[in-house]
Amino acid sequence: MSLPTGATVVGIKCTDGVVVATDSLITWGSMVLSEKGIKAFKLTDTIVLASAGLTSDYQMLVNRLRAQIKLYEMNQKKPITVKALSKMVSNTLYSRKLSPLYVQTVIVGVDANGPQLFTLDMGGSLIPDEFTAAGSGTATAYGVLEKDFKEGLTVKDAEVIAINAVKAGIARDVQSGGDIRVMTVTEKGVTESVVS
Repeated sequence: MSLPTGATVVGIKCTDGVVVATDSLITWGSMVLSEKGIKAFKLTDTIVLASAGLTSDYQMLVNRLRAQIKLYEMNQKKPITVKALSKMVSNTLYSRKLSPLYVQTVIVGVDANGPQLFTLDMGGSLIPDEFTAAGSGTATAYGVLEKDFKEGLTVKDAEVIAINAVKAGIARDVQSGGDIRVMTVTEKGVTESVVS
């Protein structure tokens, strides 16, 4: 059985926020299940999680995180930070290493520490970075990211680069496709757009 892990997910950290973009194709092996799948999720007013991998695994992870965030904020009496949420995801993935969640996750957000971006693999490795790509379209997307990324990008510039990186993934990866969903996070909140 082949695992339905196809996707192109891209994240870029900027001076004024963070951008994440995904494709929307959901596949099972060579079968297309949906061209309108959701792979990026708003978890708080300023944190977004995007994931490539087994759809049911990342949907379960998102549902669990939403409950854990509420508990955290109730106990701590303050909003969760991007790093605290990323560590929460890391611990969850690590605790499942014998029965893993088939996900590669990108967490982006803005808090008192500024814009942040983390990539996590199935084992829970927590990697901070300036830009990242995940999923089966990673290699092609990284080509665009490495060519076009530069220090000091604004979210407006990064949105164009992210869209082009996902387009490259869609063009060269048979498990990526559909619309491109862009979520931009600034200190003012999350905005979302879809490029057909």
